[in-house]
Amino acid sequence: MAILMASTSLAFAASNESFIVQIGASNGAISSQTNGHNKQLTVQAGKHNFAVTSQTNSATGSNSNKSGTFQFGIGNAALVGQNGGHNKQGTLQVGIGNGAITGQNTNADGGRNDAHTAQFGVENHSLTAQNSTGVHNGGQGGDNDSRLLQIGYGNTALIGQNSAGSGNGNSARSGVDNDSAVVQFGGKNFAAVWQDGTRAGTTPNTASNDSFVGQFGWANAALVGQTGGNNGQATLQFGAHNFAATGQNATDHGETNSAFTLQGGYGNGALTAQNSDGTHSSTGRDNNAATLQFGSGNGAITAQNSTGKNGLPGVENNALTLQVGKGNFAVTSQSGTSNGTNFWSGSNDSLVAQFGKDNGALVSQTNGGNAQATLQAGYKNFAATGQSNTGTALFGQNASLTVQAGAKNVALTSQKIANPLGFNGSLIAQIGYKNTAVAAQTGIQPMIGANLQGTLQVGNGNLAVTSQVASASVSNTSFTAQFGSYNKAITVQH
Repeated sequence: MAILMASTSLAFAASNESFIVQIGASNGAISSQTNGHNKQLTVQAGKHNFAVTSQTNSATGSNSNKSGTFQFGIGNAALVGQNGGHNKQGTLQVGIGNGAITGQNTNADGGRNDAHTAQFGVENHSLTAQNSTGVHNGGQGGDNDSRLLQIGYGNTALIGQNSAGSGNGNSARSGVDNDSAVVQFGGKNFAAVWQDGTRAGTTPNTASNDSFVGQFGWANAALVGQTGGNNGQATLQFGAHNFAATGQNATDHGETNSAFTLQGGYGNGALTAQNSDGTHSSTGRDNNAATLQFGSGNGAITAQNSTGKNGLPGVENNALTLQVGKGNFAVTSQSGTSNGTNFWSGSNDSLVAQFGKDNGALVSQTNGGNAQATLQAGYKNFAATGQSNTGTALFGQNASLTVQAGAKNVALTSQKIANPLGFNGSLIAQIGYKNTAVAAQTGIQPMIGANLQGTLQVGNGNLAVTSQVASASVSNTSFTAQFGSYNKAITVQH
């Protein structure tokens, strides 16, 4: 037995348009429209489908809401609520047990909300909530745009975007432009995207949050949170049981956060957190992070911060992590601040590339101008690099390069200077079997330059330890080269 239900309300001032087609058994559709210029379309075919659409406009302006819902199959349900005008929604569901909820809100002083949802397959779930409101003659709401496509089995995607304006005069804040896209193929994928963001002033969309999540395979998960605008993020995952979490924050005085995560294989995990800080007289600089992982069981954590204060900008952080193989792990943390007399704050640049099995790399860089590269190929390699140059910049640099190829290599490098002009440099290259190299360089003020250290080992069972400490007009220089087997070298300079 087929049951068809349709209810619509039309305003007298202007026309509302509603079109409902139902074919099958036990379908239900409810449509309520107010104040005019609302358009709504519902088409249902199959069994146990249900669709509810309610649209309103604000009392000011003649803004329209548009809604289209298409459902084919068994047990589909779609609930759409739009308020205040400038809302557009389209939902298409084909399959069994799909569910989509879309809630959008703007008014005459808000921006626009656009939501697109398409689901094919079995038991897909989608929740999209977008809000863009504002204050008359004050902070304006920005634009929210959400796109979602799910094909397969048991996919779930949650997207929440705000971009609301508030306040008047000097306290006015307007929304940013939030753009989100999620594409999922396969089974049991999960994606949650949350974007917010306001900027000072009465002009909306002066900055944007942009997010793309693409997941292909089985049981992948991605979490993305962005606030404040000037955040860009892309996550692409292939395989099964991959995990990616990206959190980015950019303030009114920050610049840009950019994150890219590519994972292919089984059980990879990547976490990226970036912040660009600053004050009314200083700006935070850019944070750029890219993580590429292929294989099984890889893990990468990247955290970057850029801080500016006292009229001086923050540093720029750039991180790239590439892992191929099994059981690799890389942690990169870069910070940075300018908080006094500034000659050169520079940037923090990090590259970690690991190939093979059970490699591990840990990198921490602080105040800017640090450069680090770690390349490992082989079996059970480990490299830890810690660099600092303690604050107030008058030049200053820590630079470290570690290259390991073979089996069971270990390299530890720690460098610290307290600028004026100073410099720490380190090179460790190991090729062979059971090599170990440890280098520690300090050099605290007063200083003009530098600690320099280089270690090269080729062969079997080599060990080299170098420690250099200096002050005053500092210079320590050490070079160790070993070829062969069973070599040992220890160098201590003060």
